[in-house]
Amino acid sequence: MEPDLPYLYYYLIFAFGLLFLILVFIPKQEIKKLFWFGLLWGSALDFIMEHIYHFVNLTRYLHTEPFNIGVLPLWTILAWAPAVMLFIYFQPQRKERYVYWAYIIIWSSFICSVAVILKQLELLVFINGGPWIWFIGSFVFLSLMSKYYQFLEANRPSL
Repeated sequence: MEPDLPYLYYYLIFAFGLLFLILVFIPKQEIKKLFWFGLLWGSALDFIMEHIYHFVNLTRYLHTEPFNIGVLPLWTILAWAPAVMLFIYFQPQRKERYVYWAYIIIWSSFICSVAVILKQLELLVFINGGPWIWFIGSFVFLSLMSKYYQFLEANRPSL
């Protein structure tokens, strides 16, 4: 198995680009606080959802070797942890609900844009459907994730 280097570089740029963003924008103490949440809701959820998408024949990744986990490239799985950390860190704390929903829609649009870019780079193929699948999935899971994080923060014991 010989790796297809240009495609591997795209995956690496995606993963390390998001890692760079969290190192630039999120303070060190916040990274420690958000790491496990990002790993669970980013990487683990991406792993589960992308396997579901694959097995119901919605999407398929191409050029995943040599760093693949089943049908997924390792680098995209790892990239969603920093993405979730950025999402939670910049989540608006305002009382107006329209700001919250606008934020969810904007992030869902960004995730949909990632799907479009991966498709254009020939790393992802949409078999049935299109990038809107990612928009709908991200809208649902970003909403759930945000509510769960707010619940955790509300129940966190203050020191």
